[in-house]
Amino acid sequence: MPWTILAVVVIVVGLVVWDRNFRQASSATPGMSCPQVVQPTGHVPLAAIGVHRVALIGDSIMDQASCSVATSLARVGIETARYAVPGSGLLTGFVDWPARTQQILRTYHPDVVAAVFVGNYIGTPVKDARGQVIADNSPEFFTAWQAQAERISAEVKAAGAQMYWVSPPPITRPPLNHADQLFDGYRSIPGDHVLLSGKVLAGPNGQEVLDKMTCGHMEVVRNPLDETHLTDAGARIYGEQIAHDLTAQLGILTTPKPC
Repeated sequence: MPWTILAVVVIVVGLVVWDRNFRQASSATPGMSCPQVVQPTGHVPLAAIGVHRVALIGDSIMDQASCSVATSLARVGIETARYAVPGSGLLTGFVDWPARTQQILRTYHPDVVAAVFVGNYIGTPVKDARGQVIADNSPEFFTAWQAQAERISAEVKAAGAQMYWVSPPPITRPPLNHADQLFDGYRSIPGDHVLLSGKVLAGPNGQEVLDKMTCGHMEVVRNPLDETHLTDAGARIYGEQIAHDLTAQLGILTTPKPC
């Protein structure tokens, strides 16, 4: 191989390695208020190949991070629609998510659906086939929740889209401290993809933390009142990590990692 070609190859490989592993976003936060559909603002070749539209679904954790996800994806040429609903879950809440996902697929036609569901079980509990109430955090709860997740996945794949389940940040306070167990169920669904983005808001041993070093200084990343929801800084970090992890799986070049 001529030295000039070898040099070009080395430079390109170095650029890709830097882009995927070391390039960082700025400390600017988009906040938690933005349009439902965020349009592309730029284009980066070889980023998220074949993906033009992403739909975000989930509960308050996805809702809080969604503007950061969308802003990051917009810069590489991806349109993002934000459908997350705070307080919603797969068994109870304000949204029938399998039906709502089917509607989103039919009207928005995303290439990718990315979801964060941490386990909200708000309102009247559901009953099993025998008419018995399903208790939160019971074996029956996990079975019923997984069945709903599989229904969503089936709708997404039937529409020709890709399903991505996103790990939540660590949650230790009941009743949402079973979010990791629910995520283990999502990642067992054949043909689906997972993003381990939640670890970006974890401590060195994977534990929940209220503040983190980011962009050269400490920031509070979780709401100290409930130790679950995100601050603006936490939403920025988590959202940028979701976008980076998604583009890292879909293409060669990526959105930058959070600083």
